[in-house]
Amino acid sequence: MLSRSKRNLMKWATFTTLKQCTQIHAHMIISGTAQPPAIRRLLKCIADAVNGDTAYVLSVFRQIPKPSTFLWNTVIRACFRNHAPQESIALYKKMCREDVVPDDHTFQFLFKACARCSYIYLGRTIHGNFLKLCDESSVFAGNSLIHMYSELCHVDLAKRVFDQMDLKDVVSWTMMVGKYAKNGSMDEARKLFDQMPERNVVSWTIMVAGYAQADKPEMSIQYFRKMVTANIKPDDVAMISVLSACARLRDLDLGKWIHQFIVGEQIGMNINLTVALIDMYAKCRDIVAAQQVFDSMDCKTVVAWNAIIDGYCKLGKMDIAHALFDQMDDQDVITFNSMITGYIHSSSFKEALLLFSKLRCLGLKPDDFMIAGALTACANLGALHHGKILHGYLEENLIQPDVFVGTSLLDMYSKCGRIDQAMQVFNRMPKKDVLAWTAMISGLAMHGGGKSALAHFLLMREEGIQPNRVTYIGVFSACSHAGLVEEGHFHFNEMRYLYKIEPEIEHYGCMVDLLSRAGYLKHAERLIESMPMEPNAVIWGSLLGSCRVYNEVELAEKAAKHLLVMEPQKDAVYVLLYNIYASTGRWASAFEIRGMMENRGIKKSVGCSSIVVGGNVHEFVAGDRSHPEIDKIYSMMGEIAERLMLAGHMPSMSEVSLDIDEEDKEHTLFSHSEKLAIAFGILKLGNNIPIHILKNLRVCRDCHSAIKLIAKIWNREIVVRDRSRFHHFRQGGCSCGDFW
Repeated sequence: MLSRSKRNLMKWATFTTLKQCTQIHAHMIISGTAQPPAIRRLLKCIADAVNGDTAYVLSVFRQIPKPSTFLWNTVIRACFRNHAPQESIALYKKMCREDVVPDDHTFQFLFKACARCSYIYLGRTIHGNFLKLCDESSVFAGNSLIHMYSELCHVDLAKRVFDQMDLKDVVSWTMMVGKYAKNGSMDEARKLFDQMPERNVVSWTIMVAGYAQADKPEMSIQYFRKMVTANIKPDDVAMISVLSACARLRDLDLGKWIHQFIVGEQIGMNINLTVALIDMYAKCRDIVAAQQVFDSMDCKTVVAWNAIIDGYCKLGKMDIAHALFDQMDDQDVITFNSMITGYIHSSSFKEALLLFSKLRCLGLKPDDFMIAGALTACANLGALHHGKILHGYLEENLIQPDVFVGTSLLDMYSKCGRIDQAMQVFNRMPKKDVLAWTAMISGLAMHGGGKSALAHFLLMREEGIQPNRVTYIGVFSACSHAGLVEEGHFHFNEMRYLYKIEPEIEHYGCMVDLLSRAGYLKHAERLIESMPMEPNAVIWGSLLGSCRVYNEVELAEKAAKHLLVMEPQKDAVYVLLYNIYASTGRWASAFEIRGMMENRGIKKSVGCSSIVVGGNVHEFVAGDRSHPEIDKIYSMMGEIAERLMLAGHMPSMSEVSLDIDEEDKEHTLFSHSEKLAIAFGILKLGNNIPIHILKNLRVCRDCHSAIKLIAKIWNREIVVRDRSRFHHFRQGGCSCGDFW
């Protein structure tokens, strides 16, 4: 038979929940057996109970006269486990005041409590007390010390403790390897790992995960293979890490093998592992397999929805992504981020802004990346009104734009025609990197400020910031739009020989555009012939466009021949060549081009211009009469035509390539979409408000000369953004200097 004491121990051991402990406590009080020996046993049960109560533990502890070190340790441990580390530290201080000597078990939980409270100085003080009072060989206290110093970002001190430990178990080794891996010091982690006398699944997983997080996917996979060879069965954490490495490498075959390995080894398929599989298949562009894994989930979490939606977004399948998005019960910021980014990459900027507005309506807080994305959408749409709202949101929420958001903000203002606002944002940025400087240089170039752009390029280098290949594209664009041929040549050579940046096709394209615009067509042709790569359609298009300006028929035919092979379905080459033939009187060739367009089913792109009035976008197409106020607009157009005639404006009939009489040609010119938009702006906007127009095609010469006079006659600032640059019309002049 068991002794009475052993039976009591077994009885007490059965109390594992707080409710059971409170019941026996109540029984002890009623029966009068709540004496110190029983209370001590009760305290031990309460401290070990699941879902403990710190206040209850402390109230029972106070009933014990002169508690032993063991009981102090019990309650210190209980407070720490119940997420009250400050109480653990307070109890230790009280313990010292009552002259109770702590042991190594006391310090084991104190070090952990200091780590959780981020008390580095107190932790070092308690470490000193530990060295005075206890045997330093305690492996448990040593491990707690390593944990404390590592969590408090003092890995060097943790390593010192580790080196001084006479006894080290697998936990000690694994903790040190893990801390180095967590800090990204994989070389140090690898050295310790190689020295380990014994390795377990945790230590192997640390290496697999550490290399994956350090952006070294090849090494992560290498250690996973070694782990399997060592007959260590990976857990779900290791599998998630190696799937992440496969996704990073876009290695679909390996990813499929890993999936088969998970099934074959019967590794528990939890939610995180399932999501990692979806993410791997999606990033490896096997969206069918990703969808199959997603469909197999009984309970689909937000993280799983986000993974599959992001996969479709990255493939540009926004219709499917949006259908999945609509099926979700609760979208989070990550969901919206994937959708907005996907729409931006698909050039669906209106949809991106609509989703951003929905995000705000749901009360979700956008992060910097999402705000930058919304600003990018505004920039591409020319949606100044929405861009200002976003800027206001940043200021209302006292958000100081970092260099990333600040660059997006100045780029938005620049592409929406407010280069002055872009400059203000740029000047207020406390820190500017090469991207910010590049955006400012490119913005000034786009607005005709070629010399100002080059001045900023010089300031950037004086600030010690080295230009990159994109910066030089902005510099060449500035030279091109301002006709700065010598400066363009100088910086082209500077890029190659000073900064060792080999020209890419975009740089050659800028130089061809610079030479062509300035009339150096033969020089441009020679540069094209000397290029180390095949010229693309953009380069031949630049040359052809300039041939139109300078009526170089022979060279135009050469450029058009290449373009008709590269882009046979694009209308621009046919239209430009037709206009060149028409302007030089070669009507037979012109009609041949028109016949070619008809036979191939190619239609000329319709000119479209838009203007924002009262927050609403109004679009105009040449000759279209669908606008509700079209009669008032054409009445204003009549007044504009009359006043332009009185000012001496003569319509440029060469801009109309149709075989019609002069009166009809004049009417056609006055029906151009930008003129309709300007007439509407004069009707609806106050005299002090600039008129901002967006046009999908290049402004023709007749419209350009007419708008200069309109700006002077009505004393208005008119800003027109065409497909290549901005034109700021003021007092009869344009910022482009008639060079566009």
